[in-house]
Amino acid sequence: MKYSRFKVLMIALGTLVIAGSLLMAPGAAMVSWQEVVGQLIIIAVLAAALQWGREGGSVAAFAAILVYVIMRIPLLSLLGPTRNVIAMIATRALMYALVGIIGGEFFGRIKYLLARVDRNTMLDEYTHVYNRVYCAQTLKSGLGQFQRYQTPFSLAIVSLSPGLIADLRPSRQRMLLRSVATHIRNDVRLVDDVGYLGDGRFLIMLPQTAKPGAEVATDRIRRSVRDLIGAKDESVTSTALGCPDDSTAICDLARSLDPDPESRVEDVCVAPDASDAL
Repeated sequence: MKYSRFKVLMIALGTLVIAGSLLMAPGAAMVSWQEVVGQLIIIAVLAAALQWGREGGSVAAFAAILVYVIMRIPLLSLLGPTRNVIAMIATRALMYALVGIIGGEFFGRIKYLLARVDRNTMLDEYTHVYNRVYCAQTLKSGLGQFQRYQTPFSLAIVSLSPGLIADLRPSRQRMLLRSVATHIRNDVRLVDDVGYLGDGRFLIMLPQTAKPGAEVATDRIRRSVRDLIGAKDESVTSTALGCPDDSTAICDLARSLDPDPESRVEDVCVAPDASDAL
């Protein structure tokens, strides 16, 4: 199952559960509008966790808690901070936190688990993020979307210097690369794909992102990877590329990752000069 279908399924199930709880609850006709809105907010938090993972889900959860508390200020003013009112607010806050934070963490992991189960040929054997072939296909797709619809598309390349891994035993190399891959995967949005290109190079594909935003994200990821492995600043480097300024470089990268003519990269990279017009 593709993650996009999983998202739609989860949102549909969540909506059905919320609608059912409102319709089937005892005294449903007497449910206050604040509780109806409070239930509907769960769907918004769920959508944020599905789209952006733990970080986006956390922001949505805290925003939902704030909105719900504000809606309940009149009740607090009327009844005071009674045990029942505090318990009601705490229960709702816990629900938002579970869906946004815990759910976001779960969805971040299940995206690659689904790929491993459904399309294991697209995952790198050691890092468990996407491999070179998948990255080439995603670059082609991003370039094609920009060519047809001017949809923003950028990418980031984070590289570990050879000195960081060259002297390590193979098992230690794999452990280091996997820890870096997992860290990057958890540090980006769920809509962003993470791949391993080999030789200590990681590719982060950033759909719906213009180059200035990619540059900020790239530097943040580089610094977090450097801190993770305790490396010197110059031992972890990064590059941000975006359409249309770097279309030629992105096309060249796609060709180098998957030279198979059947991949039809040339559909969107007709020639080096032509890619500048994307």
